[in-house]
Amino acid sequence: MQLLNTPTPHPGVIWATVRYLASEGKPIPKKTITMYLEPGEETKTTGPAHYALSALKGLGVAVATEDDSWSLSGGLEKVDVDDFARFQRVMRAAILGIEGEVPDPPEDIRRALAWILSRDPFSDSFNWAIVDQLHNRSAPDGQLVLTNDTRWPSFAAWGTALGLIAPAPHAPGRHVPDCTRAVRQVLTDRLERRRSTESMSVLQLLRSALPVVAGGALATSLGYSLDAPKAAGAAVSFALLRGEYEGWLSLEQDSDASMVINLHDPERSSPRVCSSITLLEGDDA
Repeated sequence: MQLLNTPTPHPGVIWATVRYLASEGKPIPKKTITMYLEPGEETKTTGPAHYALSALKGLGVAVATEDDSWSLSGGLEKVDVDDFARFQRVMRAAILGIEGEVPDPPEDIRRALAWILSRDPFSDSFNWAIVDQLHNRSAPDGQLVLTNDTRWPSFAAWGTALGLIAPAPHAPGRHVPDCTRAVRQVLTDRLERRRSTESMSVLQLLRSALPVVAGGALATSLGYSLDAPKAAGAAVSFALLRGEYEGWLSLEQDSDASMVINLHDPERSSPRVCSSITLLEGDDA
């Protein structure tokens, strides 16, 4: 699957399709779904509805019957119509292959996410012009990060919807490798609130749940390696430090700790050492 290719709709259309399927709670004929998404175009065999359903099926979260009626499956089978956070979690897990390999893995977005999450959100922001002029041939394997300019809008939309990048607050039209949303969701799902956890265990958890971050399996397979396993990498460091700043994480340093991680902090002359992490408030959105 090429998730960033032009026929595949942006995540807003996918979410609208999911909400409609969830609201019915039973298999719906494709013609009816097309009528909902594209009024007056129910006889079409291609278009947003067709490609949205194909994308959901390729990611293993929708199924079709022999008479071409469609319903949600997998992690989206019982999703509520207003639960966008659940949609984020399930789509991210499917796209990154967390719950097992999907039928048709979207290698294009995995590749682009691994690249941008190797960059520094403290200093870097991107639009297509910047990527094309300065970075598109910077992948370790020498291949293009994004094939052409038509892929960037889809990548920006999908990366944001998955909580792995964010619009740059200081530069309109650009995006930064800010994965705070995804990090907070993972920690909410996996950590006990107000209980201290070894920082290395938390880092390994994040790399397992978000394998496109530095040190994760997908990032490593694409050549984005770290000098030391205890280095959190710039993107994860940014998310953890932002969590501390916003008050939903506590980052502690115990001088007697046997295992620590190093956080990239541009305000310091050397990495910040962290031995344990405590989730103070979860992401209940």
